[in-house]
Amino acid sequence: MTKKALKLLLSIQAKSTCLFVGIYALVLAILLVVFSYVTIEDTSWIPISIIYSPKIYLLVMGIVYPLVATKLFVSKGLTRKQFFWAYTGAVSIISLFLLIPLLASVIYYDSISLPTAITHYLQMPLFFLIGWASVVGFQMGKWQKAMLGIFGATAMTQTITTIPSILAFSDMAVLGAVLFLLAALLLILPRIISQIPLKS
Repeated sequence: MTKKALKLLLSIQAKSTCLFVGIYALVLAILLVVFSYVTIEDTSWIPISIIYSPKIYLLVMGIVYPLVATKLFVSKGLTRKQFFWAYTGAVSIISLFLLIPLLASVIYYDSISLPTAITHYLQMPLFFLIGWASVVGFQMGKWQKAMLGIFGATAMTQTITTIPSILAFSDMAVLGAVLFLLAALLLILPRIISQIPLKS
């Protein structure tokens, strides 16, 4: 059952991801054309945009899709945990596809180490799970847990984005932080999600 759900979710996610990539590529092309007529010395926004856009996209998907689809998939016979693992698996596969333009951009504008490449990949499903963690309290109908989820999601996002750059963490330290948060969410989230009440 979980494998069938994985295939279905992968198909749905692939379609929306292709749409996202197409729209983003069009917007980026338009911006590049516009800026080609304007003298701008700092072009660092291009690789930064390409690095963070897919992560923000998956963060938004982690917020929106569980809210609208959990009840639907549970009504089709999946448990909440099965839905979690199927969707997380689908996002992990999609992240491999999104990693290609990200790495191409980083390599074109700079060099990249293997730990950094792995970090970029792992950050994508992590952003998705952070998004889900921010709304699971709302799914449970408890405002205290909802506030805790939002606070925790904000703290985790800062831990893997702002703090490492401020403190000049090494590539291995950033990778370690990402692995720790990813493992923690994979252990904790399914247990919380299994307690979500779904009213008919």
